[in-house]
Amino acid sequence: MLVPFLILNRIQIMLKKLNQHFEEVLCTFFLSVVFISVITQVILRFGFSSAAIWAEETAVYGLIFATYLGASLGIKRREHVRITFIVLSFPKKLKIASIILADILWLSFLGLMVVQTLVYTKLLFDVSYVLPGLKIELRWLQMFIPMIFCLMLFRVFEVYWNWKKTGWKGLPL
Repeated sequence: MLVPFLILNRIQIMLKKLNQHFEEVLCTFFLSVVFISVITQVILRFGFSSAAIWAEETAVYGLIFATYLGASLGIKRREHVRITFIVLSFPKKLKIASIILADILWLSFLGLMVVQTLVYTKLLFDVSYVLPGLKIELRWLQMFIPMIFCLMLFRVFEVYWNWKKTGWKGLPL
């Protein structure tokens, strides 16, 4: 009886660590890809008068993914751009109402982006566009964009779930 409990406990600990560090690890990975791609390209161009055809596209898509994952990390930590100095001067009920209103608008925007990126990704499955440098279909890279927007949606809901667990104390910041 103790073995299934230990396995479930380990899985729970692993999922908690994954939730805590998911964006950090992926951002670090993609920024490392950008760094290595750019450095490789610079060394090849200036040192050997050559170029790597894959390096520019790898750097571009690595930066795109790092940017979107960084936005998700900002949502998770509630460190994304806000005009909080104005909100913090409001009375408590107005503070909460304005933050919730802003988050409803943010959720609406994220929902729109999920829908639109899915529409665009679906279009890419109707045509064939191979990236010249990486030699892979653009659809496979594009599929990650709606997933990252869904991750951002999840992070906004997670903030409010954590706020609920505290008994609605403080602000959902």
